[in-house]
Amino acid sequence: MIRRLLTSLLLLPFIATAAAAQQAPAQSPPPAPAAEGKRPWVVIGGGYTSVLGDCPDCTAEPNYRSAGSFLANIGVSLNSKADIGAELMWVPSTTVSGETIRTTFVMAVGQYRFWKNRGFFVKGGGGMAFVRNWVVDLSGGTNTAPPFTSKALSVGIGAGWEWRLHQRFGVQVFGSQHVAALGDLEANQTRIENVVGNFWTVGGAIVFR
Repeated sequence: MIRRLLTSLLLLPFIATAAAAQQAPAQSPPPAPAAEGKRPWVVIGGGYTSVLGDCPDCTAEPNYRSAGSFLANIGVSLNSKADIGAELMWVPSTTVSGETIRTTFVMAVGQYRFWKNRGFFVKGGGGMAFVRNWVVDLSGGTNTAPPFTSKALSVGIGAGWEWRLHQRFGVQVFGSQHVAALGDLEANQTRIENVVGNFWTVGGAIVFR
């Protein structure tokens, strides 16, 4: 009798522990944090662009032309500060003689923010520029040559400031320079060497993340 009572007393803590474990509600594991690099990065905006075509042997005074421009970035966020993706910028400018030059930049870009949710950022990239209706007339007269599209290597750099208005939404202002290296062009039986187009832009955009 005494032996059974002692055995029951020794087993009592283990029985109580097992009962408490059965009565405790099962706790679900904490949700896994969102994986970095899976969030989309979308920027849509526009700005004011100043355009200058130049070459080493050009003797004419620089002629800056201005135009509106459209900008779009589509990519993913690598982490809380860095983004990578593609950039499309379209600039329809007009020459002195009234001819329209439509330049489209298609580039791979990366952007880095120094703060997580707001603040200063820098951006850079490279790719191709497609210049439509690039018509050069050295005589100053009316050019009747058919329009064509030139392909050029391009690079771009920029910086700006971003405000995060919501967890997935914000706005930004930016300034940038895009350079299109067109190479050699034929105009009026004259070869123009190392033609370069410079595009300086200031503007704003909305940001989705």
